[in-house]
Amino acid sequence: MTENQSKYFMTISLNVLNHLGLNLYSNTPAVLAEVIANSWDADATEVDVRLNFETKTISIKDNGCGMDLEDINEKYLHVGYQKRRDLSAPQTDFLTPKFGRRPMGRKGIGKLSLFSIANQVRVYTRIQDGSTEAFLMDANQIKKAIEAEDPSQAKRYVPESIDTDRIPFDGPGTCIKITELKKLRLNWNSVEGLKRRLARRFSIIGENNQFTVRINGHRISLADRDYFHKARFIFQYGQDYASNCTKLETDVNGHAEGAFDRNDELEVKRATSDPVSYQVKGWIAAAWRSNDLDGQSPSDNDNLNKITIVVRGKVAQEDILQEIRLGGMITKYLFGEIEADFLDHDIEPDIATSSRQRISEDDERYQALVEFIRSELNEIWKITNKLKDRCGMRDALSSNPHLKVWYDSLRPSKLQRFADKIFGDIDKAGIDETYRQNAYANGVLMFEYLKLNYSMELIEKIDITKVNEFLNFLKDVDALEAERYRQIIEERLKVIRKLRELLDEDAKERVLQEYIFDHLYLLDPSWERATACERIERRMEQVLATNQKKLRIDIHYIKYRRVAAAHVIIELKRHSVPVTKTGLESQVIQYIKALELELRQHSKNEAALPIEAICIVGSYPDDWNDEMTREKNEQALRMFNIRVITYDELIDNANNVYQEFISASDSQSQLKLLLERIRNHQ
Repeated sequence: MTENQSKYFMTISLNVLNHLGLNLYSNTPAVLAEVIANSWDADATEVDVRLNFETKTISIKDNGCGMDLEDINEKYLHVGYQKRRDLSAPQTDFLTPKFGRRPMGRKGIGKLSLFSIANQVRVYTRIQDGSTEAFLMDANQIKKAIEAEDPSQAKRYVPESIDTDRIPFDGPGTCIKITELKKLRLNWNSVEGLKRRLARRFSIIGENNQFTVRINGHRISLADRDYFHKARFIFQYGQDYASNCTKLETDVNGHAEGAFDRNDELEVKRATSDPVSYQVKGWIAAAWRSNDLDGQSPSDNDNLNKITIVVRGKVAQEDILQEIRLGGMITKYLFGEIEADFLDHDIEPDIATSSRQRISEDDERYQALVEFIRSELNEIWKITNKLKDRCGMRDALSSNPHLKVWYDSLRPSKLQRFADKIFGDIDKAGIDETYRQNAYANGVLMFEYLKLNYSMELIEKIDITKVNEFLNFLKDVDALEAERYRQIIEERLKVIRKLRELLDEDAKERVLQEYIFDHLYLLDPSWERATACERIERRMEQVLATNQKKLRIDIHYIKYRRVAAAHVIIELKRHSVPVTKTGLESQVIQYIKALELELRQHSKNEAALPIEAICIVGSYPDDWNDEMTREKNEQALRMFNIRVITYDELIDNANNVYQEFISASDSQSQLKLLLERIRNHQ
């Protein structure tokens, strides 16, 4: 072995291509963005993207400098070629020869991304002197080369030459034609979707930068981003972006007040040198509603609730917002774009990951950017919260005149400040317009509860000689209590209506068995859920159960309840069990006597109250043949405080009683009328 020879050597397998690009990229816009970035680097001023629906192909043509054979082999087909090399000026950023652009490409692997969406890539190119080159790259052939490669041989893939007479354009430039697409459907939605998403991936597209991109003849513009109109507030860095926003928050005079200029400078602390200051450009916006940031159509599946990082005019990281975890709802409303070119200086280490869709998180520059954005988001949260408290009430009042009448009636002004906070919170919740008026009505009701608490604090300060002041307080209390009870009744009516819908008698019996004993309002509106003494209830139920066994009576369910002015026995008979008046009377009287004895022995005060018994049956007793007989027997049972009622009659009676209450309250409750007007306002 000679001096210049070594027993060590490194080999690179073609299989590395799988990791670098063949299966790396995740979506079509990201792939096409790599090709368009190469056009920018080639000093192109026009890029024409064509989607052919019939042949299922995509072509990207530019009018850049083109490539000769040496460029193709030494640069384009050289995986990992370092594009930004200028040995004559190693301490400065490399610039393109014609327009002095700062190139986007750096790692030399972007062309491999094409194989993420297609199997074949044809490259046609012509340089200024008219020389042409054309070749075909085939993913299947690359994979075969990977599988068959001999470790002892050079690791090479040889693209196939194409007839240069078929180059589909004149003048210098490059055309890349992508065929054999992988599961990619091409239609007009694809065109619109690509326009939108490519517009969002570049900040340099447009006449200002002498770089025009068209898709099927349609020029991409800033308007194709289709999101500036969603901004309610915008915080901008380095230049004006608010002029693109058509729906920013305005003051009472209609003047925009939703734009804020922020400090665009951040500091990077170096471990080995003094801190360095850099500037950013861009914007962060807060949407009107959080769901404004969802995709608006099947073709627009791009969630906007993110802040992208743009470097040298192209997206370098899809979303940095997910790296910054803040509490509260504010992050659900945010979207934006921050241009941070300092992350990609030629003279500093490359911090883009292999996919070029993320940035290395360990770099000091990236960490400084994260902290800068985190700090900004905290300030944005404070500013927008204050604005939403004020604007929320104002927007609500402007959209609903009934709400304004109510708000203007609030005295003192402290109450209006309470209302501002409630309606500011409704605004922050981002409720859809369909439900917004209902939310306002609920906000009024919530406020009235708070208002009552506020009034209770002031009641000791009320001068009783000022009769009108005291009467107004009592009216507020009455109105709120009436509305609160009316809502309870409406909920009960919903339950009753559901019970009426039960046609299956066994199901009806089962539901009542589980429900009625804890919801006595079905039997009598005055019987609420609360009881005077749970101990007495437990004792009385034991007495009933003991007597049931002694009498050997087939009762489906029996319970005792203590209500406001009586003791109640509720007996639920099986729907299928026939009953008679005499049988019911003898059974229930036994229970009444047992309870009377127990109450006299253990609670003389309780024994003074009457005992009522209610028998709930599937159908009336067999011996009640006609209405006259029924009335006679009911009167006889009433002498013993016994009442018989069927399942259906129980439900119908409850429905009628509560419906009468609702009907009566409809014409009396001013608060209810106000809430309905607010809810129903269009």
